[in-house]
Amino acid sequence: MALTQALTGVHVLEVATYLPGPACTQILAGLGARVTKVSRLGGDPLRELVPLDATYDLFNVGKTELELDLKAPEGAAALRELAGSADVLVDGLRPGALARMGLGATALRAARPQLIYCALSAFGMEGAASGRAGHDLNFVALAGLLATTTVGGEPALPGTQLADLVSGLTAATSILAALLERARSGVGCTLDAPMLGAARWLMAPWYAVEQARPGVRLLTGERAYYRTYRTADGRHLAVAALEPHFWARFCEALGRPELGPRQHEADQGALAEEVAAVVAQRSLAAWRRVVDDLDACVTPVLTVEEAAGAGAVSMGLPVRDAG
Repeated sequence: MALTQALTGVHVLEVATYLPGPACTQILAGLGARVTKVSRLGGDPLRELVPLDATYDLFNVGKTELELDLKAPEGAAALRELAGSADVLVDGLRPGALARMGLGATALRAARPQLIYCALSAFGMEGAASGRAGHDLNFVALAGLLATTTVGGEPALPGTQLADLVSGLTAATSILAALLERARSGVGCTLDAPMLGAARWLMAPWYAVEQARPGVRLLTGERAYYRTYRTADGRHLAVAALEPHFWARFCEALGRPELGPRQHEADQGALAEEVAAVVAQRSLAAWRRVVDDLDACVTPVLTVEEAAGAGAVSMGLPVRDAG
């Protein structure tokens, strides 16, 4: 069976807005699930959030959208009926919002024990912070990610919604595992998938590094072999030559092979200045002729326009069935 048909026959209800919940269900749709998007009257507010409104179709292609007033008896009854035969419900509202309408995990799973109910919230279903609002920037800030992404000593905002999108991915992964377990047991479950948890998952390797080697900053631009360098035309090269052989190969391409043995010297700032002086002598196009075929983990920093033109845009998994 093709990967895109793996979830054929699985019906997913999405009661969510903006990015995390829709990203989660779009992954499931890309694997063949039938997704019914239940929106408030007037539709998902993402359609009104300029400029992210341009992403609405990307996150909702192939879904059937149904607008319901869940606070009204007829709207609640309609969702209850849908949930009575659904396999998965993704709840992207604030914790307790659906429960207060009699549509929470306890009520819906009592009527249909096979239902997999995934609550995708900011801070989790329980705890003092559970009812608080949050957006992607808050989650990456609380996870420590923002403090490690700096320019001139100040936090630099990521160019995409890392926690939002990764929370959709981690929720979808958990739902797939729950579907597998339900195939064995016949019983569904309730999943608690907080966005802050997804942001902390992104940072987990660096929590381990911090515990073992406090204060070590390897991927923050402080090392000459892992940072960006400005070219003559104001563009940049991304150098990720962590391994000594990659760094040596890059230094040879610079025409400065003597810099290779200096990879881990104490004064990384001075080393980076020497590399920067060489990179600054040529345009990005000129450097691409050097590094595009150089096996040294060195690439151009593409603009969004350039990257988007490299292939079809999709929120499906970037994985293909290779047979």
